[in-house]
Amino acid sequence: MRRQAVIAGWGILCWLFAAQAGCSWIGLRHSVDRATPTREQAAQIQQISEDAQAAIDRHDYERARVELLQLATQAPGSAEALQRLGGVLMLEGRFDDAEACFRSALKSDPDYVLALIGLGEAEAQRGDRASALKRFETAIEIDPYRPHAHFCKGRLLEAMGQTDQALAEYFRALEFDSNNPEISLRIAAIQLARNQPDQALARLDQVVELAAENAEARLFRGQAYLALGHIPQAIADLRSAATQMPDRPQVYYFLALAFEADRKPAEALRAAQQAMRLAPDDPGARGLTERLALAVAAPGPTNRIANPILVPTARSRSQVEPLAEPAR
Repeated sequence: MRRQAVIAGWGILCWLFAAQAGCSWIGLRHSVDRATPTREQAAQIQQISEDAQAAIDRHDYERARVELLQLATQAPGSAEALQRLGGVLMLEGRFDDAEACFRSALKSDPDYVLALIGLGEAEAQRGDRASALKRFETAIEIDPYRPHAHFCKGRLLEAMGQTDQALAEYFRALEFDSNNPEISLRIAAIQLARNQPDQALARLDQVVELAAENAEARLFRGQAYLALGHIPQAIADLRSAATQMPDRPQVYYFLALAFEADRKPAEALRAAQQAMRLAPDDPGARGLTERLALAVAAPGPTNRIANPILVPTARSRSQVEPLAEPAR
């Protein structure tokens, strides 16, 4: 569940941040029959809202949840308070509770796009893809210029294997948010999976320029460099990814391939063994480790490996880690 929440995290934060800029009682969406608060109530609601957002900003989701629960109490019927609470619950991996919050928000405001997106993501997490897709499509019908709605629809379509349709949604999202690194990252991931490393590399260069510390971008760009035979650059990016994601076996798998291509079998073997430790049942990591162990044991001053495999086949090892299945 922790892995699932991390994968969904960027998207949830995106619409949490988008909705909450400058939050006040006036900004809180609520049902039409909600009475106007007193000045003291409005000031208290404003302070709770700001405290909740500050907790979200520093990734203190437990504190944010406490603040938003209080906000929902102070502003009953507020669709926005419920939507924000649902977003934090998603980040905590509490998908059923999040779904309940989004549904309550939509009872107060049936056309609330952010709540529709949140409900779609919660439904995708429990595997109800058809309903999730309808939520995203409804959100797009209400507000076709909302990039995150297109992104979420694209991500679901990608998970369903409909990559042509997913790309169409990602490119649509880029029309409204051209500098969003996560959208470009998903496009590059599909391009890598389609054996288009040159196209992926051009896009990943932009992603790294926008978000230099994005570990996924370093991993994918390392794979693109490797496929194109730019071995030193591949090693540099994959090392960076390994530093930031030390528990990801595929990082070490591709780092091992890069060292193998660089005629450094001992370093390649160490990387492959780390991939094996992290994923002992992975046949690709096991086969690579066995091959490199033989190369290191072979006589000769350089232990050269003939015809190193730069990019494994799709059947032996995926170039790009797939999106986690919604359960997910």
